Amino acid sequence: MSTDSDNLDLNQFKELPLEQLQDMMNKVQGLVDKRMESKKKEALRKIRDIVKDNDLAFDEVVNVIRTSAKRGKAPPIYRNPEKPRQTWSGKGEAPDWYSTNPDPESLRIPE
Repeated sequence: MSTDSDNLDLNQFKELPLEQLQDMMNKVQGLVDKRMESKKKEALRKIRDIVKDNDLAFDEVVNVIRTSAKRGKAPPIYRNPEKPRQTWSGKGEAPDWYSTNPDPESLRIPE
């Protein structure tokens, strides 16, 4: 998508005094801030309408947002001694090499 900024010749600004450039930059930043605030308000209005139209409770919306937030992968806590590339974080279902080991704590990776 082509915009006017694609055709903007920055050379026309090279000779301007620093104070004038800073003033222009502040004005542009003000426009960007206003545009972002307007966009945010519109998004919140849409969210409010969706919540209202679907009779959703605040807690339902918050829970969906919290559970859908991306979480980083948990660090490994245990290592398979026979295949050291196989690790387990201790979360979720335990792999066979862990659950069948007579002393599973011996598989713990030292800190």
